[in-house]
Amino acid sequence: MIPDVNRTVLFELVKALGAPRLFVQLLLALPQDVRQSELEHLVEYVATETSSSDIRFFLDVWWEVMKHKEGQEDATVSTFRTLIRQHGCESSLDDGLQPPKRFKGDPGSLSDAPAATSLLMVLIEGLKQSYRSIAQPRMRCYALANLVELLSVFTELEPEGSPLPVAEYLEKVSSVVSLWTSDTQSQFHHSGLDEKVKEAERGMRLLSMAKLSHEELFVGLDFLCSLLRAWGEELQGSLNSSEGLCSESCRLLDTLTTFRKNLVCFSETGDLGEDETRVVSELTRITEDFLKEISTSLKRQDLDTSFMSSVAMTIIEQQLDRHVEVCSIFASEKTWAFSKDGVDCLVKNKALFQKPELILKLLETLVDFAVSQQDKEARELQMQVTKAILECYTELSLTDKNKVISGVLASWGGPGLSRNVQVVVEGFQEDLNVTFNQITKSVSDQGLTRAVASVARLMLLYPEATVKQICNLAVVNLGAHQFLAQILCSFPALSFLETHGDPGRPHSLVVGCLEEAVWGRLSTAREEEQFLEFLAILMQPSSAAPLVSPAEVTKAFVLPYLKSDSAHIELSLQILSKVLGLRSCLEEHWIKSCHPFPLLLSICKLLDGYTRYWHQPRDQLFPSLKTKDLLLNILCQLCEVVGPEAAPSPELWVQSLAWLHRKVASLDWTIGLRLKKLYGDHFKNEVPATLFEICTLPEDEWTSQSLPAYGPGSGLLAWMECCCVSTALRETMLTLLTVNVDNPEEVNLFSKGFLVALIQVLPWCSHSEWKRLTHVVENLLQRQVLHVPYTLEYVQYMPLLNLRPFACYLQFSVLFLRGFQLLCSSSCSTWLPAEAWFHVVQLYCSSLTDLLGSVKSTAGAPSHPAEDNTSTQEVSFICIQMFCHLLHVAAMLPDKECSEPLVVVALEILSQYETFSSADTSPGNTLRRANEQHFLESITDNVSDGALRGTLLQKLSKLGAHSA
Repeated sequence: MIPDVNRTVLFELVKALGAPRLFVQLLLALPQDVRQSELEHLVEYVATETSSSDIRFFLDVWWEVMKHKEGQEDATVSTFRTLIRQHGCESSLDDGLQPPKRFKGDPGSLSDAPAATSLLMVLIEGLKQSYRSIAQPRMRCYALANLVELLSVFTELEPEGSPLPVAEYLEKVSSVVSLWTSDTQSQFHHSGLDEKVKEAERGMRLLSMAKLSHEELFVGLDFLCSLLRAWGEELQGSLNSSEGLCSESCRLLDTLTTFRKNLVCFSETGDLGEDETRVVSELTRITEDFLKEISTSLKRQDLDTSFMSSVAMTIIEQQLDRHVEVCSIFASEKTWAFSKDGVDCLVKNKALFQKPELILKLLETLVDFAVSQQDKEARELQMQVTKAILECYTELSLTDKNKVISGVLASWGGPGLSRNVQVVVEGFQEDLNVTFNQITKSVSDQGLTRAVASVARLMLLYPEATVKQICNLAVVNLGAHQFLAQILCSFPALSFLETHGDPGRPHSLVVGCLEEAVWGRLSTAREEEQFLEFLAILMQPSSAAPLVSPAEVTKAFVLPYLKSDSAHIELSLQILSKVLGLRSCLEEHWIKSCHPFPLLLSICKLLDGYTRYWHQPRDQLFPSLKTKDLLLNILCQLCEVVGPEAAPSPELWVQSLAWLHRKVASLDWTIGLRLKKLYGDHFKNEVPATLFEICTLPEDEWTSQSLPAYGPGSGLLAWMECCCVSTALRETMLTLLTVNVDNPEEVNLFSKGFLVALIQVLPWCSHSEWKRLTHVVENLLQRQVLHVPYTLEYVQYMPLLNLRPFACYLQFSVLFLRGFQLLCSSSCSTWLPAEAWFHVVQLYCSSLTDLLGSVKSTAGAPSHPAEDNTSTQEVSFICIQMFCHLLHVAAMLPDKECSEPLVVVALEILSQYETFSSADTSPGNTLRRANEQHFLESITDNVSDGALRGTLLQKLSKLGAHSA
């Protein structure tokens, strides 16, 4: 229950204290019916013997009602609201406590005005009752501004849409504060800047707590129209005079300008009757005429930029309603941010600037300032602002840091801030070195988050230099490449594409850094290996988005170097093999963007070069034979991924195939066979005509071509070259081979021809091709199509053993021996250059190693010998034979520099001999081993190569010591 009070005393007290805001807060804490009756008491009080102070008080209350916002009252109001809720409140319109106010009667009101139905209408009604008492231009402006604002915001005239743009909002707040500062009659003239800004800001955000009805709106519009007619001409003269400028007049002009726009929109979109249209049209005309006569200088106030910055900083520091948007303006104005007060504001309120978009605006402002101001004081400010920005940036999440880095790269490219901000460059290299020294010393998963945070700071300042440092360390620091790749992949922003002045050909920043910092500087195989692994992680990280694409890597590190004389050819091919091995998650394979058919042709040309490998000029660069297998694998991979979808249309696909087929026709004929998976049914297999002489080739799949190098009797050579192409084609060749095993002469002729063809193919074989051929040999021996008689040149006495399970291996060893006898004969003495012998010996030694494994597999483990110990004796016998054959080959070789692989295999043979002979527990084993050792030593004594002989004799002496 509200206590009985004398309202005259109450109103006079509130007026004397200048507390309209508190009065309104208490008023609006009352129940709705009570607050309206109390406001009516105030209107009645003001309308009786109205003075200028009464008018000011009434208009202040009106203005406060419109500015009121729930939840902003102080403790007094909150307590009052609580009491009202606890005790209730009864309406007391007729309690006899009318405000007599100097015991005057009703001053008279418009007799035709409808009764007020809301607080807002009570206010309009109050103005109707007291407007005749308003004589001062300032108060008339105040009254009109209140009425126009009410009709603009608290009615259906209020437009739906976004709030006032923040720049316009800030300008308005600053303008109001500036007017209060210069206007000595303003109630806020003596208030501090903080209070002025807060109060001005309240007036910018009126909330429509209630709406006037359509009928009430037109009552208000009609009243406004009559006021403008009554006061308009006199007000225009006052406003255009030198004393016209005040906060109330400026507010009126501002609200009228907005109101006129709303009226025009309302007249176009509202469903209005004839009389209503007339009212709106008339009011629009009057408003336009009124505004037209007002001086332009009064409408537009030129504000001092420094003053507006002070207002902006106040809004930020007090965190008023739109402070976040004001932060954006502050960050964009270099004259604001780069002042002593601006730096202080930034430092004090850095938590408000911890947003990617604000940090980017600050960075843009920093760059603009650094370009335009370069004196000592400016550099000091740059350092302070840069430090503050970095502190804000450090607090961001990794996702937001990446947004900032993306913005930096988009604005300034790889150099980032270092391009324009000199203070960033100073000390950066030292900072870079210290940071990465710490990182590389503490490589661990636990340290990843900390390392990423350290690198993020560097990445913001100078992205390009930071990435280059990571790339370089990933190659030279043993084992650090995976950890550094994880760090780099934590910054997906680095997938940025630079244009370098050519928008049509963007380049990956990371790939560019790899090219500059690493490519061409890899000095060891280990560095190349780490580079490959580093690239692979960047293309396909385990738990992040790829930083570079296979297409980018291929275009940068492969396509420019696919020439046989390129110094980077072997590494480029390893990279190509690596990227082709990555799984593609895209519907369209990346190879389509890398010119797949020219790429295929380049690989084919490189393979073609191996047909002249041993006859290339010595000073001409060409990839080694080890690389041939890599090329073959790449070609196979390309044939898998390049399909019809690689071409824009089926017609273009067929044209591309025809183009490739035409280009490959001039290369070695076997290359066409390797492209069969790509060709499909478009082209037949084209082979030398002589191949048809030894194979039954179906003519719907195979066709012959006349090749000068393949004359009569070369069919077996062509057949063997087909076997080298692929495992599938090898099996086909073995199936289609026609040799009549019932004809001894044909078998003998085939076997001799086979040995000659084998020797012809051997020097040009890669390791994988040679393995395919050794399988062919094994197959033909087992089928007894290939006849290889075993001679007893290294047999002292007839071994009474079961050698049938091992016959194939003995024949194999002898076949190698016969091949080298032919290869080392005088008829072939000039056929191979000196450097080819090492490769031939390597292939021979790899076959002997495989042969030893097969023997061991057939015999079983020596720890579980048969009861009669025959398997151990048989393996011992085979090892001795292979050892002797190897020494025979070593003696025939023209190049004595090939002994290293021979020594390794010879020692391996002796080790296996020792293993199996030691496992022999038969009674005659001791004698047999003594005789065998004596035999082996006598054979070894005849080796002319001193290094080979010495090593083997030393090994044999150890065998003798063990047997003793």
